[in-house]
Amino acid sequence: MHIVVFGAGAMGSFFGGLLSSRHEVLLIGRADHVRAVSEHGLRITGKTIRLVRPEAATKVPRGAKPDVVLLSTKAYDTESAMVHLRPFARSALFVTLQNGLDNADTIARSAERVVAGTTSHGVTFLGPGEIRHAGVGDTVIGPWKGVDEADLVRLRDVFDDVGIPARLTSDVRTELWAKVVLNASINPVSALAGVPNGRLVRDRRLREAVEVVCREAASVARAEGARIDPGEILHRTLLVARRTASNRSSMLQDLEAGRRTEIDAITGAIVAAAERRGLEVPVNGVLLSLVRARESAASRSA
Repeated sequence: MHIVVFGAGAMGSFFGGLLSSRHEVLLIGRADHVRAVSEHGLRITGKTIRLVRPEAATKVPRGAKPDVVLLSTKAYDTESAMVHLRPFARSALFVTLQNGLDNADTIARSAERVVAGTTSHGVTFLGPGEIRHAGVGDTVIGPWKGVDEADLVRLRDVFDDVGIPARLTSDVRTELWAKVVLNASINPVSALAGVPNGRLVRDRRLREAVEVVCREAASVARAEGARIDPGEILHRTLLVARRTASNRSSMLQDLEAGRRTEIDAITGAIVAAAERRGLEVPVNGVLLSLVRARESAASRSA
């Protein structure tokens, strides 16, 4: 298959790198990363150890005809990404495993066939041309627009074939909410504490914070119609933190680099939904304010 990975950061490079072992993959990313991959290949270390050589560019070339577009930008860049990807809106299968709740709807405003899903693999961007697979996770995909079971089975088999086991779901909205709850419980706490995921389980106080955040977020998800069991999602959250113990969350990496985080797409979505439903989520509200303050401080000093 011809696959374009648009937004080749840590996660996009991981999926694109593994897919390139069996398919023609084009990574679209930042210039320094693209240059390193083009000259020396993409080095994957950690749980997966490989040197792969996908094609890489800073923009999709004219004449490209991808069968699949895997969108892996930050959630706040999805809308602008679709401007560049509109030429493939009728022909390609669009796949999003991004953080947040609104990406699939944003993509579906242009694209005719959309698959949405989640992944809990932990991947760290070490530098241009190199990523670290810090933790093995689950990948779930489901229909969003214009796809049937055959499309989903084919995509699952493509992932399975390159070492990314995936399962299908008929209730992808619940999976998206579960991922938001999980991310809200891990990312801002780890980012503000400045610690890898494993510390959230080992440190009693941090674990208590994760548990409170998770309970608040799960109550909002249930009010929004997601079929989430509070005890099960807390168990899953702590399991992901253990499996990705050495991983530094994307939000922590962004704060350390002075970049914008996805706090609005994650915790912000929970706080906004809680306000609509008349629910109290005080700890999530505090985390949202603190991460936004850190972002503002970084932007002023830049």
